[in-house]
Amino acid sequence: MMPQDRLVVLESDYYAKKSASYNRIYAAMGANHKFDMIVRVFNTSTPTDGMYVVLDNGDQYQIDVCQEIVGKDCIDLTLKKVEDYYDVAGPIESGENSPSGGDGE
Repeated sequence: MMPQDRLVVLESDYYAKKSASYNRIYAAMGANHKFDMIVRVFNTSTPTDGMYVVLDNGDQYQIDVCQEIVGKDCIDLTLKKVEDYYDVAGPIESGENSPSGGDGE
């Protein structure tokens, strides 16, 4: 009867996959750091590092780094793929209090 961690949908946003620059790749390699994908998210509230992202194909990632793009209404997210997927709860009903911050669990 142990409670299970589940992800709760906070937002559904448009995104585009990005290519990693050579500088970013080599900086990560030099720091023994690995990331799996970079996406640009449009018209969103600012997520925080450590939150989870579920793409439209069902793949789940954890946000490693959030970078706001100055002068544009978008954010670049550096993502690491999770090994064990979480169950995803339905979207938050309007009128309910949305969780503040945290990692969406």
